[in-house]
Amino acid sequence: MRKFHKIIALMIVLLFSITVVGCGSKTVATVNGEKITKTQLDKVMKKKKMALEQQGATFSGQEGQMMLKALEQQALEDMITKAIIVQAAKKEGVYPSKSEISKQIDEIKARYGGEKAFKDDLKRFGYTMKEMEDLVAFNVAYNGLYQKVTGKVEVTDTEVREEYDKNKDKYVEPAKIKARAIFIKFNDPSQPVAPGQPTPQGRSEQDAQKIAQDIIKQLDNGADFAKLAEEKSEDERFKTDGGLIKDVAGNSPYSRGSVMLPKEFDDAVMKLKPGKYTQTPVKTQGGYYIIKLESLTPEKQLSFEEARDRIKQTLLANNKQAKFDQYVADLRAKAKITNSLAKSAPQIPPQPQTQQQPASK
Repeated sequence: MRKFHKIIALMIVLLFSITVVGCGSKTVATVNGEKITKTQLDKVMKKKKMALEQQGATFSGQEGQMMLKALEQQALEDMITKAIIVQAAKKEGVYPSKSEISKQIDEIKARYGGEKAFKDDLKRFGYTMKEMEDLVAFNVAYNGLYQKVTGKVEVTDTEVREEYDKNKDKYVEPAKIKARAIFIKFNDPSQPVAPGQPTPQGRSEQDAQKIAQDIIKQLDNGADFAKLAEEKSEDERFKTDGGLIKDVAGNSPYSRGSVMLPKEFDDAVMKLKPGKYTQTPVKTQGGYYIIKLESLTPEKQLSFEEARDRIKQTLLANNKQAKFDQYVADLRAKAKITNSLAKSAPQIPPQPQTQQQPASK
């Protein structure tokens, strides 16, 4: 329920204020009389810790242990919120029956291609069938409660119009660019080497510039840009297909801003005319680009009618989530909660209680 980067940010803030928490009693928290045990918390923590370690996190040493305690407290807070949602779902009559849970599990198995593949993955990720059933039950309960609480939320035409008028700059169709590029690297001690793109050893900025200038001379003499890109470009992302720039979905033309490129590249490509290439190498941090623009569809301001549906959907989703977040916050404020870790663990800064979006049907 909390994203990895938020946990890491919290850990950094709390590094010097965390005190070590003892094992405590068997019950680590209660929510309206319902117990959350240390055993349950340990199971959640085992999976969180394993997931973070697979991403390179370590918990050795004093700082590592303090970070682990912060993570444990956050995990318990999430479990408390989850318990509140489950209790509310049962009260509102939207908690799934056993047959509904079984039906959902069967659908998941079918998508896996059979029970064996499904169980193999459960084992691989360290889940029991009971834990999977609990996850499915919570997802169904969450969605049911979300729909019940937010079902009557609406967005008026006036709200849509006001949003458009106040934020026209948000509703712009970006420029579409079809371009090719050749990249020549030089050593930059301040720039880390990207995976799969080794920096040529010993090449100075001046040497890289000279290579790039020589390539431009070859183009001036009639050389094929696409062929030179495949032979000489040192940006592995765009080396194939004749140096054609594509977005992460493999699209070309690409929308301006959808591809991770230096500002200098963007500025240079927007100054070119279709069919032309840069007459001088474009310097960026770590290398020089030679860029050829093949086509450019200019940026377009969307009219109100063109943007209306997009605005309405966004406002509706935001309003629904805000209402549900407030609903859960109110439930939590009224709930009788005990937390045995809270006294000796760091205080967690306030964050939205629910970040899970309802699954689409």
